[in-house]
Amino acid sequence: MREMSPTVGDIGSVGVRHRRILVIDDNPAIHEDFRKILCGAMPTADALSRSEAAFFGNADRGAGDAPTFEIDSAFQGQEALERITSALKQNRPYAMAFMDMRMPPGWDGIETAARVWQQDPHLQIVLCTAYSECSWEDMRARLGRSDRLVILKKPFDNVEVLQLADALTEKWRATEQAAFKMSALEQAVEERTREIREANRALLAEISERKLLENQLVQAQKLESVGQLAAGIAHEINTPIQYIGDSVEFLRFAVVSIDAVLAEYRQAFAAVSGSEPARAMFDRVRAAEELAELDFLREEMPRAFDRTIDGVTRVARIVRAMKEFSFPDAHEHRYANINQALETTLVVAHNEYKLLARIETDFGELPDVKCNISELNQVFLNLIVNAAHAIQDSGKDATAGVIGIRTATAGRLVEIAIRDNGCGIPPEAANKVFDPFFTTKEVGRGTGQGLAIARATVVTRHGGELRFETEVGRGTTFFVRVPIEGIEEGECQGGAACA
Repeated sequence: MREMSPTVGDIGSVGVRHRRILVIDDNPAIHEDFRKILCGAMPTADALSRSEAAFFGNADRGAGDAPTFEIDSAFQGQEALERITSALKQNRPYAMAFMDMRMPPGWDGIETAARVWQQDPHLQIVLCTAYSECSWEDMRARLGRSDRLVILKKPFDNVEVLQLADALTEKWRATEQAAFKMSALEQAVEERTREIREANRALLAEISERKLLENQLVQAQKLESVGQLAAGIAHEINTPIQYIGDSVEFLRFAVVSIDAVLAEYRQAFAAVSGSEPARAMFDRVRAAEELAELDFLREEMPRAFDRTIDGVTRVARIVRAMKEFSFPDAHEHRYANINQALETTLVVAHNEYKLLARIETDFGELPDVKCNISELNQVFLNLIVNAAHAIQDSGKDATAGVIGIRTATAGRLVEIAIRDNGCGIPPEAANKVFDPFFTTKEVGRGTGQGLAIARATVVTRHGGELRFETEVGRGTTFFVRVPIEGIEEGECQGGAACA
C-alpha cells in the first residue's frame, strides 16, 4: 500500500474534485484536443455536462459541478515514465493517463503501460487505439487482466473522453481515499494492539505479583499456625525429653552401682588367691549386690534403654513433622502420600486436641496424589484445630469429644473427611465461614484467615472441592476432595467443574 501524502488526502476530501491527468501521445495536436475537451474550453462544454448528468441519471448536476482537471503532457513512453516517477516523489501523483497505442520511435502504449505500472500500480490508464493495431488477446497476454485499463476506440467521442476522465479519476480518488483510511485503520489497530500488549504485560506482572503474595500469605499463615502451636509443641517435646533425662540419670546411677559390685568381685577373686576364708568373701560380695540392688538394675536397665530410645524417637518424629509441615517447599506439585501427611499433621497438632478429644482414623488405601503437600498440610491443620475448638466450645471433655478422620478414593479424586462432635456452625455463620477475616472465635483465638486460605488452596490451587455439613449441637464434617493426577498450568480451576 502506497503511503498517503497530505496532498492526496486533500484530493480525497469531500467536495474537492481536482484531478491530475497525463496525456501521452506523440502528436501535439492530440494533446490540444484533450485540453479542450477536459478543461472546458470547447463551446459545447455545457452541453457535454448536461449529457453527462443525463447519462449518469443526475439531472441536478450542471456545468458548475463538472470536475476540474490538471492536464500534463508527455510525447513518448520514456518521458511519461519520468513524469510519473517525478510526480510520485513530489507526492502529487497522476490519477489517470490517456495513452496512445503507437508512439514511434519509442515504446508503444502496451510497453509504456507495463513500465508505468511498475512505478505507480494505482494509475488508471485509457489506451487509445484502433483495434487493427493490436488485438485484445495481445493486450491481455502482455499486460494481464487489470481493472485499471480501459480501451478507447479511435475515433472517440468527446463525451466518452469526459465520462472516462470523470469516472476513472473518481475511481482513483475513492481508491486512494480507501487506502488512506485503511492505512489510518492499520495504524489505529497497531496502536491498539500495542496498548493491549502493554496491558497484557501489566496484567501478567500483576498476576505474578498476586501469586507471589498469595504464596507469601499461605506461608505466613502456616508460620502463624506454628507460632500458635509452639507452646504445645514445646510441651510435646519436653515430655519425652524428661523421661530421656530420667532414664539416663538412672543408667548413670546403675553403672556406678554395678562398678561397686564388680570391685567386690575383683577383691573376692584376690582373696581366694590369698587363702581368705570363703564364707567371709561370699558375705561381702552378697552385701555389695544387695546394696547395689543388682537384680533391680538388671530388670530396669533394659527398660531404661527402651524408654530412652522411645523418647528419642518421639522427639525425632515431632521435629521431622514440624520440618515437613513448616519448611517452605517448592511450589511445584509432586506426588505425595496423603495418609502420611495427615499423620504428620496430627503429630504437630497433638497438644491442641489431646485434652479435648480422642482421634479416630480410618485411612483407606490411597494412591499418591499430585499436589503441594505442604499446602494441604496447612489445610488439614486448620480443620483439625477448628474441630478441637468446636469440641471445646461444646463443653465436652476428652472422654466424650471425638475427631474422626477418614480417607478414601472417589473416582479420579481422593476425599478426606474431618468430623467433630462439637457445637456445629450456626445458620447465620454457615454462608460466611470461607470469607476472609470472618471468625466466630474470640480475639486472639482466630484471625478468620484459616478457612479462606484453605478454600483457596483446595479449590483454586488444586482444582478440588471444599465443603462441609453441619448440625448445631451435633458437630461438623468438612470434606476435602482433590484430583489424584492434579491439575496442569492453565487448566480449569473451579472445584467440581474440574473434577
